[in-house]
Amino acid sequence: MPFERPEPVAFMAASVFMLERADELFAVWDGLPARGFGGTADVVSHAREREMRVLVLWPPGSRRDG
Repeated sequence: MPFERPEPVAFMAASVFMLERADELFAVWDGLPARGFGGTADVVSHAREREMRVLVLWPPGSRRDG
């Protein structure tokens, strides 16, 4: 990837690069909006826009901290 720093635009570009080479997405995601550009919600949304099969994994009782 042509990025010098780990920043949101680089994270999203890497995710798009991965999705272009995948048949389906397994996402560990709580269903909440991304905390910033390039988060899981953005990646899931992009995959769904491509009509890719998306399997969301979030065990009952799980929570994200922070």
